[in-house]
This record gives sequence, C-alpha cells and structure tokens, in this order.
Amino acid sequence: MSQKTQILGVKHSGGSVYLGEDSSGSPQWTRDTHRIMDWLCDGWRYRFNECRAQRPNRELVDDTWTEMPLGGVGVDPLSTESEARLQHSFLSAIPTDILKSPKRIENNEWFSALKRKKKSGGRVPLFRSRRKSPQFFVCWRNGSQKGNAIFVRTGRRTGVVTIAGMNPRLTVKPGDRAKWHLQIRVRVSEEIRPYTSVSVNWTARTLIFTNAPLPVKRQSTGSVVGIDRGVSHTLTTSNHEHIDIPKENAGTRRQYNQLQRKLARQDRTNEARGERTAKFSSNRRKRTVAELKRIASKEARRREDWVHQTTTKLVREHDLIVFEDLSVRNMTRRGKFKRGLNRAILQQNWSMFLTTLQYKAKLAGVEVVLVNPAYTSQACNACGHIAKENRESQAVFRCVKCGHEANADVNAALNILERGLESGQGNGLGHGGTVRPAAASAATGAPGEVSTSALTEGLSGSSVQSGIPL
Repeated sequence: MSQKTQILGVKHSGGSVYLGEDSSGSPQWTRDTHRIMDWLCDGWRYRFNECRAQRPNRELVDDTWTEMPLGGVGVDPLSTESEARLQHSFLSAIPTDILKSPKRIENNEWFSALKRKKKSGGRVPLFRSRRKSPQFFVCWRNGSQKGNAIFVRTGRRTGVVTIAGMNPRLTVKPGDRAKWHLQIRVRVSEEIRPYTSVSVNWTARTLIFTNAPLPVKRQSTGSVVGIDRGVSHTLTTSNHEHIDIPKENAGTRRQYNQLQRKLARQDRTNEARGERTAKFSSNRRKRTVAELKRIASKEARRREDWVHQTTTKLVREHDLIVFEDLSVRNMTRRGKFKRGLNRAILQQNWSMFLTTLQYKAKLAGVEVVLVNPAYTSQACNACGHIAKENRESQAVFRCVKCGHEANADVNAALNILERGLESGQGNGLGHGGTVRPAAASAATGAPGEVSTSALTEGLSGSSVQSGIPL
C-alpha cells in the first residue's frame, strides 16, 4: 500500500553537492536542484542495473540451453556500496539510504516478475534505460538523529520531505560545507501514515510514501455471495446484481483511433527517410505519442479506481466471497479468430480485481474461496442438469430438463456460490462470523449446509433470505 503525492518544488540548502569527475578528471559541484535530482536518479539506476546484471538468463547456444548472467559472461561480481563509491566518483556523495535501496527493489521486482510470468505470461524485466525509463529513485526512511526521508507537515495541504547527504572528506568544495539537504515540497490530501521509504518519480513529479495497508473497517454481516466474471458484464453476483467496469466514451475512443492513424502515417514518413526508430522521430511524432499515453493513462486510472471502490464494497458487505478459479493466461492465448475476445477479456481487469480483493479480504478477515469453474455456466441451479443446450444465448438460461429459466450469469453465480459453500472453507473466518445462514440450513434439514433448491426458492421472494439479499 502507498500514498501518492505531487511534487510542488525542490529546494537545496547547505554545501555544494559533489557530482563526481568529468571526462577530463575535474571535480564537479552544483547547487542546481534539477541537476542534483537527475544525479540521484542516474546513480540509483546505475546501481540497480549493476544488481540486474547478476541475474541468470537462459540462452540457446549451439542448440544447447546455457545459463549466463544478463550482463554477459565477463560481468564483474556485485560490489558493496563502499567499493562502488571508490570505483565510481559519481556515486561518492549519494546518501547511503538511497544507494542501498536498489538491491532490495531489484530483488523484489525480479521475483514478482517471475511469478507474474508463470501465472499470466509476459517477459521478465531487463535493464532500466535513461531514455525509456522514468527518472526515479528510492530512499529508505531513517529516523535517527541525522534523519533521512523525514516528512514534516507545513500546511493544511502541503508538506516537506528532507533528503540529507554529505560529501566525502576529500570531495568537499574548498571553503564550503560538507553537509547538504534537499527539501522536496509535496501536496498532500490526507494524513501521511507511518512509512518505510519514499519513491521519487522525477519524470512524473510524484513522490510515493510506502506504508502498510489499512484494513477495511467492517462488521460481520453473515452474508455470502458468489460472483461470475464475464465479458458482457464484468461481474454478476448471486444477488442478481450486474457490476460493469467503466468503459471509455465514444468521443475518447474516436480521438484515440485518430491519434493511432496519425502515428502510423508519421511512422511511415520516418521509415521512408531511413529513420526506423523513435529515437530519430520528429517532435510531432513525440507529441502524438505523449497524447496517446495521456489518454491511456487516464482510462487506466479510471479502471483502477473502480477496482478499489468495488472490492472495498464487497469486503464490507460479505463474510464469504466465492470466485471461479479462472486462468486468464489460458483464456487469452493467441488465436486466429479470437483476438477480439482476448481483447475484451483483458479489458475487464479480472486479475487485478481478484488480487486487490484478496489482499483487502485478508486484512479484514473475510474469506475468499476459489472453486472449479467447470460447467458452472451450463449446469441448472434448480435441478443440477448439465447440458450445452441450456444456454440459449449469452444472457438467457433455460434448462432443457426441468424448464427453469433465469439470467445465465446469475445462474452461474449461484452455482459458484453453492460450490464455495460445499467446500467448507467458509468456516475458517478469522473474525468468527457464521457464513452458513440459519434459514437455508433449516430448509435443507442439515445444519451448516446450503442446497441449490434452498437458494432457488429464495429467488421468488422479495425479502432478504438466507443472509443473501436477492
């Protein structure tokens, strides 16, 4: 969890900052805040890439898979922070709390990428580029007497984060002080909770406080819900509720398509001139790419906001939430005639939604159960008959055996809920709440069990039955 703030400005105080030696060996000092921020970002990225160069990479050499470091066969072993300061003059004055962070950040990023690749595909991250990657660094919070990355509130909506540093003894500018400070002024919209580090994105002018997530405030409700994920409706609950992720409007979609066509024409022009890469593209092309990124980022933020609001609402209202254990990676494999379906599935953000829901539910003591998705959309919730012919269309379900009619997504959600209740995992709620409603137990004659017929009978009533608002 984190708290994101906007950087309003940066101020330098104390002595001049030692940036290292130039190509001729002359020492360089500066008080310019922009140069200092770029220097911190460049030093952090260099150390990060040194750590990344040690990672093993499999390559096919002479029909044989061999494992070698990403940095190549002759890559040097990773040096300590003290050795790195002696080997590279531009790292000499970088604060210790910044120089130590790349190793842990790189390690977490690498293994998270391997886990993500195994689950949903993709590639492992490579090196950070100054041209393609944002100017970025992380500073650990140090609460000792000297202090580092310490936040102080300066107003109702503003605060200052102080980055402290010191030039080594032999690199202090004659007649100047060794200690220096950077005051990063930020705009805050809420109280800053205790944090362990700050992440500075100098390209986007944002500063993020990394802190522990807050649990969702809730009370036990005794309610259980099954959720079916789909393309026509992002989520359909066993309570007959359809929840859809926000889509871009027609005007935004038309503007985005026009910009894509414009970019294609500019690329063809650059290619005709022999300029095949974006590095040699025109300023007009760069403006087009920036506008495309702006629209895509805005839509991504809208979807992320919807995910957080919807998952919080589900965690507050239910003690047990049941999902299908779907493999999005397998469902979106490349196919000649299913590219549109793959795109529609990925636009629903199923994986992000489930991941966000699981971590919030864990903090709140809510049980999230994943069940086998086989035949949940073809099985009749009234009699249990499974047949492909039960699905007349995307939305209409009519059982060919008993004649039961229902919305196809709601029928699937009820089947998912029943499988979750039959699994018995709901009894392990940390807050001790019951998830087996008494009304449904009395209808079946077996305590702690909910049958398909009991849930189906509740559909005819208008009141809340079995702890499930229908």
